[in-house]
Amino acid sequence: MKIKVSYDNTKQTLEVDRDEMWLSLSLGDADGMTSAEMEKRIQEKFNELFNRPEYNNWHRHDRHSSPTSAPKKLDGTKGRVQLVDDESDEPAGNTIDLFPDMTDVINRDKQYEYEAVCGMLRKYLKPEQAELLIEIHINKVPKQEYAARNGITPSAVSHRLETAEKNFKKVFPTSSSFSIARG
Repeated sequence: MKIKVSYDNTKQTLEVDRDEMWLSLSLGDADGMTSAEMEKRIQEKFNELFNRPEYNNWHRHDRHSSPTSAPKKLDGTKGRVQLVDDESDEPAGNTIDLFPDMTDVINRDKQYEYEAVCGMLRKYLKPEQAELLIEIHINKVPKQEYAARNGITPSAVSHRLETAEKNFKKVFPTSSSFSIARG
């Protein structure tokens, strides 16, 4: 059987097996139908599923969607996104996000990496040295603040930090450009 297929606004004719098309389109029972009726029903179902203008011209609906264009409102009009109020950074509820918000995924990945690095430091270094490296290098706590919190002098913190860094370099002699999550 020959079937007509729309592609790029042109009709093309393909030779296909009638019985296979009948089964693939799930048209049901073919008892009592002539060959011409079956072919007509197959072409109608194929037109309904695949030869629709909307199916082939999908780009017409979102051709103006680009990251640099103004976002559309839910009513279909374009325009400047109005904020809920002047002090809020939240957009009004009538806008469509063009890109999903991935901040929770990024924050979760950062938290996993932070926990992995801290666990690795605690595994290979003494607990006091590991906590010192975590607080000063990872959490960015100033040495004076760390000293005041633990009741020691800033020079003692500097000396302990040098010792911890020296032990760290013994355990991990080279650095890696890969994140801890990659191994």
